[in-house]
Amino acid sequence: MGNPQDPGRSEVFGEDYEATVGALGHADNVGATNAPLLSAEEAANATLTGVKKKMVTEWKLLDKILIAGGIFFINFITALDSSATGTIQPQVLSDFNAMTRAGVISTVTYLLIAGIRPMFAKISDVFGHLQALLLSMFMHTLGFLICALAKNFSALFGGTVISVLGQAGYGTLVAIILADILPIHLRGSVTAYTSIPNVTNYYLGIEMGNGLINKWHW
Repeated sequence: MGNPQDPGRSEVFGEDYEATVGALGHADNVGATNAPLLSAEEAANATLTGVKKKMVTEWKLLDKILIAGGIFFINFITALDSSATGTIQPQVLSDFNAMTRAGVISTVTYLLIAGIRPMFAKISDVFGHLQALLLSMFMHTLGFLICALAKNFSALFGGTVISVLGQAGYGTLVAIILADILPIHLRGSVTAYTSIPNVTNYYLGIEMGNGLINKWHW
């Protein structure tokens, strides 16, 4: 029995309180017996190969350390090539008589990075994290190879587009992978540790770029 000194909840919250609680309780009971555990979209996603792999994979501590180390290494390489590329790009564009098109490369780069991320997230769901990551790294490497062999601005621009697509996919997948294997309280710190090369390689990449300017084939 309730305390006679305390007003009833119906008196405090209004006359419709009991009716509302009763309706909610009925809805909960119906949901518990008849409603599906997954929405239609969740059920569809659960049939995707990549999602299944994620649901059944158990990550041990050694696995997590190796994955974080691999991400650190890839970040080291990508930070180095990004810094070096930014250093030599003005000279390359000048040799191709395309200095006025420098803004085109920057604009297209940012647009591609913003637009391609959802596509790689879906590829990861359909085929798996590893397959999507390998695809992104292949595109990134292929794009840089095309840029290295370019003899004109068109080839340079095409290689840059392919490379940026891979770079955007890689950045998306790293965030997804770390979110899958780490508890939420560790994600920020591990992400920060694996991103250290973005800071340390800035100067090293500039020095490498300066060394390439006078020795490359342009």
